[in-house]
Amino acid sequence: MKKTLLSIVFVAISFAAVSQTSLGVWNNKTATYSNAEHKITWQLVDNLEWVERPILTKSTLLKVRNYDTELLVSLGANEYNSSDFVDSWDYLSEIEIQQKELFKQLSEQAGMEYVKTEATKSQLCGIHAIKIRSDSRAYNPESGQTIHYIEITYGLFRRGYIYTVSVAVFVLEEDIADFDRIATMIFNGFKIS
Repeated sequence: MKKTLLSIVFVAISFAAVSQTSLGVWNNKTATYSNAEHKITWQLVDNLEWVERPILTKSTLLKVRNYDTELLVSLGANEYNSSDFVDSWDYLSEIEIQQKELFKQLSEQAGMEYVKTEATKSQLCGIHAIKIRSDSRAYNPESGQTIHYIEITYGLFRRGYIYTVSVAVFVLEEDIADFDRIATMIFNGFKIS
């Protein structure tokens, strides 16, 4: 039961993340977010213009978008009250199944074709994390091109919180490799102690 509840919370956070900064400081000039309470700093790609987005949930710490590249970056933190040590790798299969179902539903609602969701054991800042990559697509007859919606999320447990660190984008099929390169740079700027 506890395992199922944790995986549901993890999945919900990754899709609930929506908007500007909360409990932290966003410096637009340096493209840096810092949060002393959560001991987080996140240096985004600073040659892009990031615009803060409204925060719609309590668990969202940061949400910014770059309109030139269509990148959306978000950070969520949901309190997890447990005295037990929690390793996100223990929840890999449950989270992958739930994430697939949720992403399929969201793809259908958006009129897109669901492609896939993959969850893998990973690390972020040297901490065990689950990396989830979801992909859906739609053919745009006006441009004659296929557009993908790709979201990459790292989920990790730290100091009584479940953190979700996400980068999402609408991207042309031919530009997916460029998105992967930029997403890696963005995730590399994330630090939590």
